[in-house]
Amino acid sequence: MQSAIDSFNAMQSRISRLLEERSQMIGAIAHDLRTPLMRLSFRLDGLESPLKEKVESDIQEMKLMISAALDFLRDQAARRSRERLDLRLLGESVVGDQADVGHDVSLMEAESAAAVLIEGDPVALRRLLVNVIDNALKYGERARVRLRIQGSHAFIEVDDDGPGIPESLQQRVFDPFFRAESSRNRETGGIGLGLTTVRAIALDHGGGIELRNRKEGGLRVVVSLPLPGQ
Repeated sequence: MQSAIDSFNAMQSRISRLLEERSQMIGAIAHDLRTPLMRLSFRLDGLESPLKEKVESDIQEMKLMISAALDFLRDQAARRSRERLDLRLLGESVVGDQADVGHDVSLMEAESAAAVLIEGDPVALRRLLVNVIDNALKYGERARVRLRIQGSHAFIEVDDDGPGIPESLQQRVFDPFFRAESSRNRETGGIGLGLTTVRAIALDHGGGIELRNRKEGGLRVVVSLPLPGQ
């Protein structure tokens, strides 16, 4: 029995080391790409319109993708302390911040106004909420947030009024930099790491994420997080 435990622990250690090395390699590549992109930017003076503007747009997009990748890797590498927090208060804070700057976002009234207590990283969970709400606002014009407890989990549900996502693409949208509609992402400034980050945070907290097209139209993002002791 002890031999099996030792083997399992050794395997976990190897997997963690491999993932860390992979993240470091990706980070180094992303960092090094900035230099040739800078050189390309200086060489655009000889190009004529509209080609010059198109190339400048592509370079700027690549710079944004590199910055987003490095931010994502830094977030994944960060080790923050977990604490008991009220998910309802966190939701009210994020929704209030979005509403203050004019966004159409609301926190739906629940059956009970009781606290939704979970164990988690408040910084990461705030990022999770912000990303899901931003996604709804970009592609669905408004966001309606609902918090509830069912069984051993707390659930965050965010509805929008957008076109939804085809079922064939609902798993692919969690892939880094995947774009269901590239032109639309260009217009909204999307890079393709929002839902990737959300899933990573949810999984890191022992939860998960699911996408559902609503019958009345729009998309529903459902994030599940385990309650303390589960």
